[in-house]
Order: sequence, then C-alpha cells, then structure tokens
Amino acid sequence: MPSFLRMSLIILLFASSAALPWPLSTLRSAEPERPPRAAGEPYLVELRREAVPVRRQGEIVSHKTSYSGVLSVGMGDKAPQEFRVVFDTGSGHVVLPSQECHSESCLVHRRYNMNASSSSTAINVDGSVVPPGELCDQVKIGFGTGSVVGEFVKETVCLGSASAGGSQWRDRMCVETNVVMAVEMSTTPFKNFGFDGIMGLGLDVLALSPDFSIFNMLTRGDQLGAPHFGVFLTDGENGETSEIAFGGHNPARLQQPLAWSPVSKPELGYWMVDITAFRINGVEMDFCKDGSCRGVMDTGTSHLGVPAAHDKAVVELLTRDAGDLSDCRDVQAPVVEIEIKGFNITLDPENYMRTLPLRHGVSVGSSKGVALPTQASVTTTLPPSLVRADGQQVDRYCRPRLMPVNLPAPVGPNIFILGEPVLQRYYTVFDWKNKNIGMGLSSSMRNKKHKAQLEGDEVILVQVSFSFKRCSRSTRVRLESFQSLPRLVL
Repeated sequence: MPSFLRMSLIILLFASSAALPWPLSTLRSAEPERPPRAAGEPYLVELRREAVPVRRQGEIVSHKTSYSGVLSVGMGDKAPQEFRVVFDTGSGHVVLPSQECHSESCLVHRRYNMNASSSSTAINVDGSVVPPGELCDQVKIGFGTGSVVGEFVKETVCLGSASAGGSQWRDRMCVETNVVMAVEMSTTPFKNFGFDGIMGLGLDVLALSPDFSIFNMLTRGDQLGAPHFGVFLTDGENGETSEIAFGGHNPARLQQPLAWSPVSKPELGYWMVDITAFRINGVEMDFCKDGSCRGVMDTGTSHLGVPAAHDKAVVELLTRDAGDLSDCRDVQAPVVEIEIKGFNITLDPENYMRTLPLRHGVSVGSSKGVALPTQASVTTTLPPSLVRADGQQVDRYCRPRLMPVNLPAPVGPNIFILGEPVLQRYYTVFDWKNKNIGMGLSSSMRNKKHKAQLEGDEVILVQVSFSFKRCSRSTRVRLESFQSLPRLVL
C-alpha cells in the first residue's frame, strides 16, 4: 500500500471468550425487480441541507452545515433499515451507528440492527466470517472533527429510500459491500446533526480493502451507466434541492460544459487536483508558484481549507469592516481565484464569506483546523484587528469561511480543502475509472444574487487516521505493525 503521512497502523491481538451479540445469518434473497433506467441515465439521490446554529455569548454567530441523503440496508424477508448519511468524498467507508452503540451520539440516531436483517454476516477486516464465541475485529477511524470505533458486517446496501411506493423504490441501486458498524461515536460532530452515518466516496485505497469501498463495488456490476458520480449542492432557495447522481451526471445542473482536470497522486486516495496558481484580487500568492499546491475536493467539509502557514495572511486579506451590514455576502471584498489544470475556480464574497458579522473578540470554528492528532494545534479563529481611517477599532467584522490545514507531505504542506464554498458554485463530477474531476458553473447560480444562505461552521469529514484491534479466542499477544497509509481527515 502506498505511503502517506507516516501514520501508524496498530494491530492488537488479544484474547476473548465473549460471544457475539448477534446470531449469524446466511439467508439471501433477490433484490426487488426494478425497471431499467434509460441508457446513460444516472440514479439521483436527493440531499437535504441541514444547518445547526452555533452560539457565542447567547447569540447565534454561525451555523454548522451538512448535506445528507437516504440509504436503505438489508434485503430479504425482513424490512430494510433506512439511514440518513453524508455522501463524503474525503473518506472511504460506509459507517452506520450500531444497535450495540450506547454512547450519547448513537442514541440520538437510527441504529443498525444486525438481528433485523436477513442479508447480514458478521466479518473480520479480511472478510472472513466471525466464528461463534469470538469477538470480531475493530477499527478506530479518526476524522478532522471526531472519530468512530467500529466492527464489520457484510451487508446489502441500497441507494435511496426503502419505503414501498416511494418514487425510487423499484429503481434503487443495490450492492453487497462491507460496512463499518460504529460501536462508539464521538460527540462532535455526530450528536448535533440529523444525519446518522457516512457513505465514503474517496478512492478505494482510502478504505480498509476494496470490498469496503461502496462505489468500487458498484463498478463491478452493470448498474452504473458510467463510472461517475456528480454532486450538486445548493442553499435550497427557490425550491432547489441538492442531489448526488450515480452512474453519470445531471446535465440540467450545469450552465456550461464540464472542464476536466486529472486527479493528482490518486495512489493517496483523495480527489485531489494540482493548483497552478492562487490569486487574491488578481495578485498571485507566492507560496503556490513553486507548483507545490494541491486541493482536495471534499463534500464533507463546509469551509475552504487553506495551508496553515498562510491561513492568517489570507484571512487578513479577505476580512472586512461589516459596517451596518446584516449579511456579509454583500460586502465589498476581493475575488479569490484557484487555478487548476484546465479550469479556473473563481469565488466572490457571496461564495466565501460567513453570512453573519462577528463582533470583536468573538471566535468561531475549530481550535486546530485540519491536522493530525499528533501535530500542534493551529488556529485563526479570532479575526484580525482592523482600524478605520479615523483610528477607531472596527467592532463588527465580515470574515471568510476559511480554516487552516496542517498536514505534512506527501499530501501537504501546501494543501487546500475545497469544500462547500467551491462545490455550491460549481457542479462537480468525479470520474472513478479515469481519475479525473469535471467542473462547470452550477445552474443554481443562475439569477442568484446574495440570498439568505446560512454558512457553515467547520464540519470536517476528511479521514485522517485509523487503527485496528484484532481479536482471537486463544491468543493473548500484542502485535504492533507500523505501516504508512494514505489517510486524510473526515
């Protein structure tokens, strides 16, 4: 497996005689009959945008945001179980809360019950069936915000709702894949959001094995018209609905033809592109001139991530006096340009500014941005002090939706995370087979001018790390195996 971040994979082998809490079942049943889609027509999953308020000193100063859609799990003589998940291009696994998870963040969500499925099989990380009387392997997955501890099941997962009579019931895409059942979930970010779990859509080397990558498993069948998926994110104004298309893309969501850029270093597992220039108001920043800058397209991040060493300088260039404005997207501020091979990403204040002005001394966001757990924290959560021409300090600021990214080579150090501010402006298509990313101006921008969009506080669903515990009934030996793995932050 290719090297990445010099992160260690720790395998712990220890004894246990405890029995599995679920009976094993090998029952299988054919999936419901589905009328074929038209040739080349993608399967569309509707996404719901959720905004959770962030309060400081009793006032709402920001909102955390996420986009989630519905999966149904299980096939056979028992009713499928439905879950709402984030479709996340920055991680590699399907993660669902387990019925065996009793942490607070699990209890507020729908939990997967293996007993209630006739198509489930408890497995170890290598796909082997867990014998009676043994505990199964476990994995701990670390994200940019939060972590989960999970066990494994082979299960039938379907895109879309399982509700009989629903518009997509008879036309769902279903595939047997390996799923991570979370037995522990951190409070942040999982407790406060309505989504239950995560569907990772990073390249298959981000997963424990190719059988854990659901899109990889879909490409092995004949359900996809093309090995692509397309992402349309919108604030929901004027009745627009966000969506993800599987097996192609939705041309109705584009105002211009797609421009394609090759994935940089696909062996690392991320939908990453080379950034050839980074400009603010037409002035090129020096730190990308040497060709070292790259950007990760991440549907699970609500901010624009900027290399930590340069984050403070960029924030200062973009922060403005709010004056009497109630909506900072109306402020006069620079244009940001991120030039990639074959395309120029252009962001105006309406794309990158937080909606609500911040009072002097009020901080929002993460204390460390995106960083490995072993790295020192970095922060730019406090806005820079601004002074007016009359010498008076500015009391209300318009501040960009930026966060520092502090990751070492081979992904960093000059790594951007291209989250919601970019993906709302541009319809983005991910080509799994040829490892390309296509972008075009989104149709949601047509006749759109400074609507009441809620901006996101930092939700970072980019996978940064994981470690294993392997369990054996008869062995009490600790084995530590150190490997360099490609992993980012959720």
